[in-house]
Amino acid sequence: MGIWKKLLVLVISTFFLSGCNLLNRKNVAGLQVITNDTTSSLFLDGQYLDKTPYINKTIQPGEYTLKIQPDDQELVSYETQISLRKNTLTVVTWKPGSRSENSGGIIYEMEEIKSNQGELSFITIPDNSIIKFDQGEQQFSPLVIKNIEPGHHQFEISLPSYEKQNHTISVIKGYRVNITAKLSKSKPPENAAAAEPLKDLGEENSDIKSNLETTPNASAGGQLVIIKTTGFLQNEVEVLKVRKEASSAAAIIGHALVGNSYPYLNENSVGWLKIKFDNQVGWVSDQYAELNTNLE
Repeated sequence: MGIWKKLLVLVISTFFLSGCNLLNRKNVAGLQVITNDTTSSLFLDGQYLDKTPYINKTIQPGEYTLKIQPDDQELVSYETQISLRKNTLTVVTWKPGSRSENSGGIIYEMEEIKSNQGELSFITIPDNSIIKFDQGEQQFSPLVIKNIEPGHHQFEISLPSYEKQNHTISVIKGYRVNITAKLSKSKPPENAAAAEPLKDLGEENSDIKSNLETTPNASAGGQLVIIKTTGFLQNEVEVLKVRKEASSAAAIIGHALVGNSYPYLNENSVGWLKIKFDNQVGWVSDQYAELNTNLE
């Protein structure tokens, strides 16, 4: 089981450093970096710090560039901007991979807010990742959740074709935890079978059936837009998101099945094609779709 499929417990309250004797002084911040079984060298603004695992609670607050360089030369390094704020500890947990796309991790940074509650802010790579907080309805990043009761909470970050991250966090009154998560690509199963036609799907996939258009076989002599492979799986079916507007931030109105064709509505925007989808007007990314003249 991958490391991000395990429950990583982070109790931020233990990292709230104003109550620690080591930090009972002005203008100090803390940094903790964890790379689990992969020993790595750490650099802050180009200056060598130490090997992982690492923790230092006496750093000058400020904005820094952190570099994580695995000792294993087959693993790629990681560089990111971090904020070290006084009397708080910034925590970085990182799992290096052989390429950037199969490396991943999470960064926790705290900042003070004027509230009797707590807040969480989520930024993910890739964007529009699925976030579930305390078993609630799924939402999408970037996301800010306000008015959270102090105490322990759980969240999950996921995206098809990426490794899922599950975490437990302790929210503190008067503080926002800024969470930056980079998801790593999951390994495709060996000899993966091609997706079954929609009509052969079991009842467990009934939810996706309701918003997948069956293949239109004709377009009144016009053009069709054919959906190319995406690597995006929903209920084990490869699909492409259909959006209400020509923007990755627009609402999703359904999912087009890879290999199917849809009537082209003779309009495009930069990077987008306009189609007829389930008796609606929708937009699909031209990165995963192309025009195909219907000559029949």
